Amino acid sequence: MIIWLSVGASAPATAEPQLGTAAMTTSSYPVYGQRSAAVRALQNKLIAAGYLKAEYNGGYFGPLTTAAIKRLQKAYGLPETGRLNAATMSALNRAIAAHTGPRTWYHKETIGHSASGRAIVAYRAGEPGKRVVVVVATMHGEENFGQYVARGLLEGRKIKGVDLWVVPVLNPDGLAHDRRWLNGNVDLNRNFPNSFIIRANSGPRAASAVETRVIMKFLNRVNPRYLVSWHQPLYGVDSYFVKDKGLMNRLADGLRLPRKWLNCNGSCHGTMTGWFNANHKGAAITVEYGSIARSLATMKGRDANAVLAAVGGHRA
Repeated sequence: MIIWLSVGASAPATAEPQLGTAAMTTSSYPVYGQRSAAVRALQNKLIAAGYLKAEYNGGYFGPLTTAAIKRLQKAYGLPETGRLNAATMSALNRAIAAHTGPRTWYHKETIGHSASGRAIVAYRAGEPGKRVVVVVATMHGEENFGQYVARGLLEGRKIKGVDLWVVPVLNPDGLAHDRRWLNGNVDLNRNFPNSFIIRANSGPRAASAVETRVIMKFLNRVNPRYLVSWHQPLYGVDSYFVKDKGLMNRLADGLRLPRKWLNCNGSCHGTMTGWFNANHKGAAITVEYGSIARSLATMKGRDANAVLAAVGGHRA
């Protein structure tokens, strides 16, 4: 979910969107040994500040989170306790601001809500009238690395050459609970009305999930030339019945990922990219990071710019 986390010093307006899952107050700082959405929110803040690796946001406050807090405290001249207080949270907000560039986006839109009522947000950057491109991340709640590429696309020098829409978190309920599924154990990427079959985790019928209907309506409206869907951990750019081989090759080369035949072990039924490719002139493709995250700087910088170059965009 894309929200403000307003503990301690406030982050500047340029810091939005901020990656997290729950707000914290001074009376509810997470503590060692706790597992909760508030811990996950804290970890996402530490990742955004560059003090914790992206794969360590599982929601458990253990030694890795403690060590990250101590590094932050040391950098800001605070007692290295590994525990949270107002001074530490203020330092964390300052550290996030230091890692956050000026925003590229000029339009923020809630395109719908999850089954639990969480906002699903799209950000528009680039130039209206140019080729429309959509980047979608966090379709599966535990596959959260793509958020940081999204963040990179929404920060830095202005984007030119494309009309870019970014949906950093398509499954905010899953992200909040660190789970793949939607409510009812439905896999969003098996619920689209294309080659749909009823099976475990498909849902009872095509487009039964509100999140499926939200993104279908949005994609039908903006009708992108390119749709890039971000996942993990299969480490590659999908070549399975790829619709635009040029896009595949540009992404694979720019992101330094192999081309892979990602056929879901024969279970690629009801996928978003399959539905889009069957019903739109544009081309949809899946990108998979590995199980170990690249550095924050790489994901926000080199990889975000590689996506831009692959779809025909550039920085001003």
